[in-house]
Parts: sequence; structure tokens; C-alpha cells
Amino acid sequence: MDKRKAILEAAVELIAEYGYTRTSMQQIADNVGVSKGSLYSFFPSKEDLIISIYEHYQQLVFERAFVVGLDNNLPPYKRFAKQFQVQFEGILEYKSYMKMHIRGESAQNSEKLQGLHHRMRGRLFNWLEQNLIDLYGESILPYKWDLMWMTQSIYTSYMGLIISSENVLPPEGLGQHIVRQIDILAKDFLQGSSVPFLDDEIMRPFSVGMDRDGAFTSFQDRERAWKALYKRIHELRNATYYLEVTDRISEESRKSKPDELVMRGLFRLLKEEETLAAKAYVLEEQLLPATED
Repeated sequence: MDKRKAILEAAVELIAEYGYTRTSMQQIADNVGVSKGSLYSFFPSKEDLIISIYEHYQQLVFERAFVVGLDNNLPPYKRFAKQFQVQFEGILEYKSYMKMHIRGESAQNSEKLQGLHHRMRGRLFNWLEQNLIDLYGESILPYKWDLMWMTQSIYTSYMGLIISSENVLPPEGLGQHIVRQIDILAKDFLQGSSVPFLDDEIMRPFSVGMDRDGAFTSFQDRERAWKALYKRIHELRNATYYLEVTDRISEESRKSKPDELVMRGLFRLLKEEETLAAKAYVLEEQLLPATED
């Protein structure tokens, strides 16, 4: 059993139900079945635990979009819509965390947490900017801040609706709907019907951290492994088959409880291709690390 992951999952469930201040480290330790001292060996403080929760679940949601973005076979419009789709699927998958996130359950006045939120926002904007360029070219850059700020607001509003609504909004249709609205807004700017309100100077406080992919430190190697594998696959003549296998690995890894046997079988198929074996092995080690007894 991966104790660190078990602790994160237990903490999310308890904080989502009782709130951050009313959930103690002892309660979390008891829920997982470890000593309080063992819990502190993984997370030196409650603040470190809550930050790790945010990093873990935000990464799991965003990594879905990251991996879809590596599929060059999808045209930019469909790729962008699917990236929204898989994130909304992730929001449904990790609903307890999202409820905690929406309620703002965390340590108050935490500089570490403020830094984390800043990196999260920077990463979102980095991703949005790249997709806007893929769709419209660099001619969209004078309007990027207005588009990104409005898109962030639309995305956050629908995320809150998904979490609070008893009715399940279809992620695929919602992804297509959001990109359609972005397209209408972008064309309105490009046709000269609207002028931007926001620019680099106004948005300077929000632009820090947009100079790199923005993966949280503990996930950087994992994202490099995804990128390296997809790059190697795209160099093959028979890329379609291996892309399908890799996409299946991605789909399985998104689940809250991935089937390890299925994933190892899929990785075995990749490793049968000599030129992919090394890259597949590295990613397998990242997604399926050795578990603790």
C-alpha cells in the first residue's frame, strides 16, 4: 500500500466533511491506520499536508490536459476541447477534493499556500496561452489576457456548478461548449469588433511563473517521461497503434484507482517496440512505483 497516497486521500475525505480547522492530524492518522509519528514523517506539519493535497490533486486533474496536449494527431480545436473535457472528468473523479478546494479549506495567511496558488494560476495561463497560439497564431497575443481571464472565469464557474449540482453535466459537451465560446470571443477581437482591456503591464502580478511548463516539483520527472514517450512515438511510421496504447494508459492512469495489471500489460505492448522500450520503462516507473508493504 502507498501510505503517502492513502494519507492524502483520507485527509481529503475528512477535510471535505469536517473542514480544515476541525480535522486533526490524529484523526487522519487513525483513519489511515498509522501512528501520528508516522504521519509526521511524511508531512512535517498540517500546512505541509494541505499543500501536498493541493499539489497532488491539481496535478492529477491538469496532467490529463497535459497528456492530451501531446497528441499531435488531434487538430488544435478538438485538442483544446478534449483538454477541457478530461479536466472536467477529473473534477467529477475527485469531487471530495474539489469541494474542499472550492470552499477554500486551508491554513489561513499561509505564504506557502499563496505561492502554490500563484503557481497554479500561472500554469493555467501558460496552458491557455499555448492553446490560443495553436488556434490563432501569434496575432492573438495582443488579446490573450482578456481571453485568458474570461476563460478562467468561465472554467471556474462551470467547475463550481459541476461540484455543487446533483445533475451531471456531460464533460465532452461542456468542453466543446467552452471552446466554442472562446472562439467567438477570439474572432471578435481579431476582426476588430472589440479592443482589449488588459495588457502585460496590468497583468504583471499574474504573469510570474509562465516561463516554464509549471509542473509541481514532485511531478516534473513524470511529465518529462510522458513528453519523451509521445515524442518518440510520433517519430515511428506505425505511430497510430502505439498512440492508441499510450492513450489507453493515460485513460487508466486518470482513474482514482487505476488497474495496475491493465497498465502493466499495456506497457508491455509498448516495450515490445525496441525504440520505445526505454521511454516506456521510465514512464512506467513514474506511474507505477514500487509500493510499500
